[in-house]
Amino acid sequence: MAHSNVEINKQGKRSILGGISVTFAVVLAALVLNFLTGLIPLDKLQGLPIVMPLVLAPIGAIIGFIGYRINKGKLSLWGIIFNIVMFLVPIFYNIFGTLIFEV
Repeated sequence: MAHSNVEINKQGKRSILGGISVTFAVVLAALVLNFLTGLIPLDKLQGLPIVMPLVLAPIGAIIGFIGYRINKGKLSLWGIIFNIVMFLVPIFYNIFGTLIFEV
């Protein structure tokens, strides 16, 4: 019986860490999309949604990596991938903004 409790505990911990990692990426993606579209006016945040992925995406990727190391799961793997993509979004935004708009 003790063996099954350990498996359940590992499974729950993995899914929680993977879920947190994916949540980081989804929230960052929502803020960046809102910044680009202006759907919901967040005047107080100004350019912060473009800068936040540089700080928060690595934290989400690390959380996903820890969840993946504990027990190989797809949710944690997707969290790592999405956070890496979100980390690259502000970099590409600045590169393409400079090339296209010459700012």
